[in-house]
Amino acid sequence: MNQKLTEEIAYHILANLGVLPSSFVDQDVTKSVIDKQFLLSDKLSFETEEGEAIHKNVYGCQIQVGGKDLKLLLADCGTSSAFSEYCLLTQLKDAPTFGMFLVYSQLLDVGFDPEAMIAVSVDAKYWVPCSTYLQATYLAGMEQLRDLGFGWTKCTAYQAQYAQLQSFIKFHSNFYGVQNEGQENGS
Repeated sequence: MNQKLTEEIAYHILANLGVLPSSFVDQDVTKSVIDKQFLLSDKLSFETEEGEAIHKNVYGCQIQVGGKDLKLLLADCGTSSAFSEYCLLTQLKDAPTFGMFLVYSQLLDVGFDPEAMIAVSVDAKYWVPCSTYLQATYLAGMEQLRDLGFGWTKCTAYQAQYAQLQSFIKFHSNFYGVQNEGQENGS
């Protein structure tokens, strides 16, 4: 799996959703998923490095694609003002769920790890990082959504997706926590 490509795909998708700044998306005509009309009542709780609990927003929107609901949940997972962290969950009814995570900062050095991940779940419980082929397929699907220009509406009946979002965030955290621990130990 090409980590740099994963970072670029995640950045591209978040920029197309109006979440991250970019030179290839006209922010004046692109409606951001991070908009109060899509703000859900559910929050995510995180702990800062200082041990302080913070509650972060979750945004959700949906559209009809081929007669099925496609739901997007976007979570602001950042616990620091130095960078932003976003988690996106995409689920088309009766299809596998995709989770995507990216830590983003325009100000940090080249050595900064954006912890980019795109993963898939076919059973709503277990996650597997996507191969480059699946990442490209996901990107193509997200591009088609943008090109079709559907009107998004606020998510309804999203509790299953919210649980999957929490599950994916935990998977991502465990994946990078184990990976980082190995690097600290010189492995």
